[in-house]
Amino acid sequence: MKEQTIAADPGTRLVVSGPPAHEVTAELVSRIHAIGQLLRENAVEADRNRVLPDSSIAALESTGALRISALQRYGGYEGGATMLLEAARTVGLYCPAAAWVTVISNGSVMLANRYDDELLDEIFADGPVRMASIFASPQGTAIPEGDGWRVSGEWPFASNSMHSDWAIGILNVHGSGDDQPRIGFAMMRRGEYGVKDTWYTIGMRGSGSNTMVADDQWIPRNRIITFEQLMGQTVESDPTVTFGRRLTPHLTMSTTIQAPALGAAYAALDYVTDLSQRRGITYTNYKRQTDSGAFVQGLGAASMKIDSARLLLERSAADIDNAASGTTPLPLPERARNRGGIGHAGHELVEAVNDLCWLHGTAAFSENSLLGRMWRDINTGTRHASIAAPMGYELHGNGLTGTEFISAKL
Repeated sequence: MKEQTIAADPGTRLVVSGPPAHEVTAELVSRIHAIGQLLRENAVEADRNRVLPDSSIAALESTGALRISALQRYGGYEGGATMLLEAARTVGLYCPAAAWVTVISNGSVMLANRYDDELLDEIFADGPVRMASIFASPQGTAIPEGDGWRVSGEWPFASNSMHSDWAIGILNVHGSGDDQPRIGFAMMRRGEYGVKDTWYTIGMRGSGSNTMVADDQWIPRNRIITFEQLMGQTVESDPTVTFGRRLTPHLTMSTTIQAPALGAAYAALDYVTDLSQRRGITYTNYKRQTDSGAFVQGLGAASMKIDSARLLLERSAADIDNAASGTTPLPLPERARNRGGIGHAGHELVEAVNDLCWLHGTAAFSENSLLGRMWRDINTGTRHASIAAPMGYELHGNGLTGTEFISAKL
């Protein structure tokens, strides 16, 4: 992977050619470990109240974890997929919901980087910000009015909406001269959208993934861009733009949104391993779980499933960053291959945590069990539509067979 170099573009804005050096990521990860105990203690409160405590958000901000995707010109790392994957995986060791928020905030900023420079100068005038976004399917409308748009809509499952300063919502844009509306994305400032309390789940509860709401809200014209501008590949081959703009949006989001489950799986593995020296196996003669060859073998197999998931995600992140360091977009079959790998990673993580629960015993399902909470978070997080295994496998199969891709978001 190329090391990052910086130059000034013709408009005096910094242009970065590649992701940060590995040492920069390692330093960030070290700072995250330093706040790990606070995140782990707050995770119980986050799960109970269905939102991260403010102290968890403040701790994440103190490490720099919430400015990974902000462009360097605005004080961010401009960090790419590998940096975000590593940071979120580490946060996930302590609080998967905090890791989810870390990914969504940074991923939303990555999407915002596709807007024009003048708007970015406004959004990041005081430095990096926290963001939310929904880009699955249009659930709002934009109608032209004067020098802007009249926007209304509701966008469910908007993670980090409780702590966001700005948000992006996908909608139908009317008045373009076509008979049918076009798909676009509206950038809204806090106060231009509200939050409806709708997030009631058994897992990833602390992510606060409630519903964003805009009610007949006027926004300036440059706050809406088209599907092609936000999701398209044109900018990915532009040699004049900075690295953070060339990151392919959907594959980056899909890769990194699996990181919270990866971190949670490692936490579950550590938990079961640490207690195995002190726990026996009921209805057997084993005084310690580690006396059982079946237990030891099962623990090793679960560990390999988690490592396999990590390798697949690291491959995807490396492919993304390498492509964004140049001007040749990833070919669609390679994107689909990585989507298949991302889905398979989630499948392996679910199997691994299920295996760990079998090995640990029914205590895993105590209401206050850390292992039980990891089981709930992993099983919930890996079902996200962008990373669900069945769709990922089919996308990869499309690439292998040359059949039509089932999704335009690659």
